[in-house]
Amino acid sequence: MWKTMLIVNDYVVPLNNFTQSYIGNVLRGICLSLGIDCREIALSIEGENMTIHTDRGEVPLIRDFAKDIISSTIKGVLSPLKGIFWLQKISISSRLMEKEATLCWPSECDDW
Repeated sequence: MWKTMLIVNDYVVPLNNFTQSYIGNVLRGICLSLGIDCREIALSIEGENMTIHTDRGEVPLIRDFAKDIISSTIKGVLSPLKGIFWLQKISISSRLMEKEATLCWPSECDDW
């Protein structure tokens, strides 16, 4: 299970367990696509600048295409969240926790 903290425009956005894990898995998928398997990820977007740091170091983002697709993906994932209208400054940190998530049907889970 991923534990995730999201800050948008200097405002901490509360996330339920499902959303924390979802965003964490998206970030991990981005890193895996770049050839980096990690357990901790911090992504920052401010204007045109983007950085990704992992427990293995900074992820080099050389091509503009990679930056654009990652930025679009993150903004798309965050856009349905309540209270998020302007995505100019984004900071996400996520850590894979040792405990596995409990599987349940949506009607049985408090986080759905």
